[in-house]
Amino acid sequence: MLGLMGSPDSTTSVVLSVAALPHVAPPPRFPTGRRSGRSRVRRWMRSYLREADAGSGEAASAVAASESAALRAFGLRPEVLRRRIDELDAIERARLALAAAWATGAKWLTLIDPFASVPGHLRTGLRNRFAELVAHDGRGVVFSSNSLPDHTIAEAGVADIEKDQLVAFGSLEQIVSEPKGSLPAELSGVNVYSGLARKGWLSIGHSAVRARTELDGKVYVTLGWRAALLSLDEHDPAFTSATVFEAIVTGLRDRGSCLQAKLSPVDTEMGLALDVDLADLAGVSDGRSAADFGVIHPGLGSTIAELLRNVRVGTHVFVEVDTSALHAYTVE
Repeated sequence: MLGLMGSPDSTTSVVLSVAALPHVAPPPRFPTGRRSGRSRVRRWMRSYLREADAGSGEAASAVAASESAALRAFGLRPEVLRRRIDELDAIERARLALAAAWATGAKWLTLIDPFASVPGHLRTGLRNRFAELVAHDGRGVVFSSNSLPDHTIAEAGVADIEKDQLVAFGSLEQIVSEPKGSLPAELSGVNVYSGLARKGWLSIGHSAVRARTELDGKVYVTLGWRAALLSLDEHDPAFTSATVFEAIVTGLRDRGSCLQAKLSPVDTEMGLALDVDLADLAGVSDGRSAADFGVIHPGLGSTIAELLRNVRVGTHVFVEVDTSALHAYTVE
């Protein structure tokens, strides 16, 4: 099983290219449009199986022998064939798409984000069921997804494809721990930079943010979203190093339970552009009291309400990077 992550246009293009090869089932896709959802499931499934057949005879025999078995394998009763597509909920649609691909009998299956709409408490079970069936029957699968947990079933590895280019390929652990593209960095909760290691020092662009290293040559460098301390005061006593730089808040966003800021350095020869967590509304686990619930940077505000008053797009803040948290790895 090979997983593809990256920009949807790029990963979809790769999936469709694989699907065009002989003995590969195309990705099941439901019709779109105002009236298309009124189609009966049976009609859609038979149409898909004819497309998958492409004259090979594989899917034609599968219709008679394996359609009901495929439905049952993914937790659907044969009666679902009499329903309309727009009557199905998200989990039923996901199960139906997997069952349709399975019913082709093809040695290789292709899928476009097959678990995207499935709620989390059901997603794990469906994903694992699919992986078990694939392993038992010895089939091959190429699928796309931008959810890290989905790629836990990608035994052949994960390919990161961005702007139609293969950015990285390896195990899920490699892709996540040493990201080389923007998406795995985003999913891993880190900033990623191109850097240079020379004479025992690691540098990122022209920035004054540096760290010791044993590497040599071109490298990638990551920095976690919580590996920096922010304050409104340049002389905040919480700062412990001389490498404090001024930055402007250029964007604010929610991510999970966190409020985040996108920062741009005022002087690129001093600082770094980076994303940082401002506050965690799920709380913090370092023994703080309820009074400062969620506060990550006291220098921005002692409460969430004060933080929101103080920090807006355009606000100037001062940043100290924890250089011990910089993680460098070779470009190769």
